[in-house]
Amino acid sequence: MNSNAMRCFLALTLVLSLGARAGEGAAAKREKDSPKFLIGTTTHFAPGRGSVEANLDLIREFGLGSIRDDMPWKMVERRRGRLAAPRLFHEFVDAAVKRGLKPLGILAYNNPFYDEGGYPRSDEAVAAFVRYAETVAAFGRGKIAYYQVWNEWDGGCGMNRARWGRGDAESYVRLLKAVYPRLKEIHPEAGVICGSVCTGEAFLQRILELGAADFCDFLSIHPYNFKNMGEDGTPEAWFRKMVRVEEFIRRHSGGKEKPFFITEMGYPSFRGIHGRSEEECAANLARLFLLARLVPSLRGMWWYDFQDDGWNSEEREESFGLVRPDLTLKPAGEVMRDISGLVAHGECVGRMEVGNPDVWVLRFRYRGRDVLALWSADAGARYSIVWEDSAGRRTPFEVRRAGAPSRRVTWGWRDWSSSLRNRWKPAQWSITVDAMPQLMTGDFAGIRPVAVVKRKGAPRRRPPRKLTKGIAFAVPEGKPAVPVDLAKEGKYFSFAAPGWQGREDLEASFEFRYTPSNLLLTIRVKDNHFRVAPSAERGWGSDGLQMGFQFEEAGGEPEGSTELDIALTGHGPETFLRENRIGLPRGVTDRVKLSVTPSRLDRMGAPGRHVYQLSLPASLFGRRSFQKGDRFYFSLLINDNDGAGRKGFLHWGDGIGVRKDPYQYNLVILQ
Repeated sequence: MNSNAMRCFLALTLVLSLGARAGEGAAAKREKDSPKFLIGTTTHFAPGRGSVEANLDLIREFGLGSIRDDMPWKMVERRRGRLAAPRLFHEFVDAAVKRGLKPLGILAYNNPFYDEGGYPRSDEAVAAFVRYAETVAAFGRGKIAYYQVWNEWDGGCGMNRARWGRGDAESYVRLLKAVYPRLKEIHPEAGVICGSVCTGEAFLQRILELGAADFCDFLSIHPYNFKNMGEDGTPEAWFRKMVRVEEFIRRHSGGKEKPFFITEMGYPSFRGIHGRSEEECAANLARLFLLARLVPSLRGMWWYDFQDDGWNSEEREESFGLVRPDLTLKPAGEVMRDISGLVAHGECVGRMEVGNPDVWVLRFRYRGRDVLALWSADAGARYSIVWEDSAGRRTPFEVRRAGAPSRRVTWGWRDWSSSLRNRWKPAQWSITVDAMPQLMTGDFAGIRPVAVVKRKGAPRRRPPRKLTKGIAFAVPEGKPAVPVDLAKEGKYFSFAAPGWQGREDLEASFEFRYTPSNLLLTIRVKDNHFRVAPSAERGWGSDGLQMGFQFEEAGGEPEGSTELDIALTGHGPETFLRENRIGLPRGVTDRVKLSVTPSRLDRMGAPGRHVYQLSLPASLFGRRSFQKGDRFYFSLLINDNDGAGRKGFLHWGDGIGVRKDPYQYNLVILQ
């Protein structure tokens, strides 16, 4: 080849190389700009926490696509009638956009110039809030991707709850209807988010009935479940709830699909009530985001939050982050950095059934390859899954535990632990999974599971049961019982001021009797502001009762717990079985014979005195009978709502109202 030909060849090679790189760059840019699922995180730049540049660099390194931060009304209108986006907004919004992140600005909270610093409900306050939203939209035009109209209005976030209580649906939707058209006129390409509902489906249903879906681009919920113990606190329970929420929104939106976001979701890693280990939080994060891709209407989720708010490992609000205050990665941060690309840009094919409901296998297509995400939802258990390559290709693939380096593996294994006679099987391969997802990446066309084997998990240490001074006795039916006075022997847990005002506010007592086949419980309640519950399941928000039972097996090992909710509703007394050790389904149950005096309410409400009489069959607890000398652990709480929401509860024994933990129940002995 002569020199001219060589130069032409090299030039052509360079052009092709640059073209290929440009093509790869364009593909990467398209992937970054148009994720199938938006992953974000909450930052706290507005209150002055964290370093803007350093945090945003790490957020981008994690592969996240959005940040969410407050843009408080008070910071925009510092003097009445004078509005301007503060310098801080410019700083973190511009820095985020520079890194390709999509800012979500929260338009929220009160202003002391209007409605005495309460929720903006008056015509004047609503008009002032609209002017504030217009100011932020004018500043954010072309930069802010989403505006969220308020944050947890229904939960009273950012407000003085003792003075202003929780926000009502009617006032919220009125505000939304005033703000939405102005935001869309000033910044039409931005998405407007409404809701951030944190109290449950009742508030969501009400704002939908009032037309909220027509005045937003996305609905939003905050479905935290870290306070729930056991199955209710798992990512899988959260997923099942999201499926119900999707259908709920469709049902209350005239059958039309309405996209929604989860603008806050997270698990705090701290030592205390509702706390979890850092490793458990990381596993939950991985499963949450992977499962989110199975909900079509769910278009994005923001982890709360990015950076721990402090160093106190016993303080919940300081422990939600992916990183520590000095930006050292926590296990959840390692996992988020690993899975963000798959979740945001992968195509979720669906769940593969392997013959065991506790073993999850989700199949994705990502960057031209198959990815299987596998884990066990059975707390503390491990499962071995044996795969077979029925297509016979046996191509090597990669395996990694979420957040950890990958390794290259090839097909073939020998089940020598079952029998030394077993031979090497070149078309099979086995992997053992637990709570943290394993990720298999390769060509998996034609593979199938041929066995799922439960292995003994790591030994779980049971904490010693700590008995308080609370011990009660059950006597045979027909004999006089000694009532337990909750106002004297129990405690009051307060959510909001003014708290318990003594016996004139709320008092209660209970007593146990038993027959060989039934446990008989009588509860007497005096409440100066009794409120009817919509259902026993939601009785905790009114003046319903909650109780938990746990019996012991021979040798002192605890059995599963049984939790009941009791309420007087508009259609009469109702019992809801929330948790049961023998596998009965959750829901309203007639297995418990319940009578309440008075049994129904007139339009003026109920008298303040109620007597609840329960007959609980031995079969409800998986027992044949009750007899002298039996013992069980029990907790009872009486919820207290005086009209401004649940302000607290009077209880005997812990383990229900603040943390689901039967180890905190008190003791009952059958005499």
